[in-house]
Amino acid sequence: MEPRQAERDALEARCADAEQRVADLTAELAAANARIADLEAAAESPMSIFDGPDDGSAGAGLARDGSDPRVLSMILAATAVVAGMVALLALINGNLFTTFGFAMILTTVGLAYAASRTRVMGVDVSITRGVVYIKKGESSYRFDVRQDGTRVDMVGQPGDAFWQLRFHRKGLDDFVVDADMVEPHEFVRQLREYRPGL
Repeated sequence: MEPRQAERDALEARCADAEQRVADLTAELAAANARIADLEAAAESPMSIFDGPDDGSAGAGLARDGSDPRVLSMILAATAVVAGMVALLALINGNLFTTFGFAMILTTVGLAYAASRTRVMGVDVSITRGVVYIKKGESSYRFDVRQDGTRVDMVGQPGDAFWQLRFHRKGLDDFVVDADMVEPHEFVRQLREYRPGL
């Protein structure tokens, strides 16, 4: 009888320890999410290059419908962390190699992959002395609008929902700048200093 009681006490202690770990990880996740929200509120949106109204209009880092495209990847990442904690709890309780354990591992990996694939890369666009500099993730591009060889087309007019500027590249797809990246009126005004025909 005593060995069974000792085994039961050991299992209860392990369960209590696992529950405490889950509670600690949940508290850390909540603190990290709060810190992310504070940093996002304090920082300027990385998708906007011109000072403009921060009212959720296009160019303020929001999609045209007013939604924030970064939210999906953050939700997927947070859910992956929670699924990982459940998988860790299954490991601690010796259930990792059960159907449930495998399902939690696959769920964690799938959510982490989806979070990385839906991550929105910031786009920085600036104009300096007639040269448009664009930085998107690790890639950077420059288009010298002072040169006649640089082909630029505008689709629509600033303020239109479908407004775009297309920078043509030889042998590659056009690089498109739209209202989600810049404030259209100011961007076109600066471009027209060098390309009055736009």
